[in-house]
Amino acid sequence: MADPRASHPRPSPRTGALRIAVIGGGWAGLAAAVEATRRGHAVTLFEMAAQLGGRARSVTVDGRTLDNGQHILIGAYSATLSLMRTVGAAPEQLLERRALALVGPDGIGLRLPGGAPTLAFVRGVLGQHGWRWRERLGLLTAATGWMLRGFRCEPRLS
Repeated sequence: MADPRASHPRPSPRTGALRIAVIGGGWAGLAAAVEATRRGHAVTLFEMAAQLGGRARSVTVDGRTLDNGQHILIGAYSATLSLMRTVGAAPEQLLERRALALVGPDGIGLRLPGGAPTLAFVRGVLGQHGWRWRERLGLLTAATGWMLRGFRCEPRLS
C-alpha cells in the first residue's frame, strides 16, 4: 500500500518552499506556475505539446502569426492582462486593439465604434443595420435599467 503522506507536498526543511508540479501550460497552468514561483516555491511545469499556451497557442497563416485561442480579450480581463505584465509581456504592444464587433456570418450583429464605452454602446446600437427601431430601443432601455440598478455579473458566471 502506498504511503498516504507521499501525495502531499512537504516543505523543504531549509527554505520552507514546496516542490510543486503544474500540469498543463495553458493560461491557467502558467498563471499557477507564476504565482507559486512568486511565492518562492520550486515549480515543475508539465505540458504535452511542444509549445506553451494551451488553446492560446499561436499559429502562422499566410506569414502572419495569430493567436489560435482566445479570439477576444476585453479590457475587463484584468487578471489576464496583469499576468501578461508580470511575465514581461506588454499587452499594449502585443495585442491588436479593435472596436467590439459581435457579428455573424450574415453580417448582422452589433458593431461598436471607438470612444467612451457608454457613448460607443449607444451609438453602436442606434446605428445598427438590420435591427428594427423597437429592438434597438428595447436593448438600450434594458441596458439603462441594468446600469441604474448597478448590475454586476456574479463572479462565478462567465
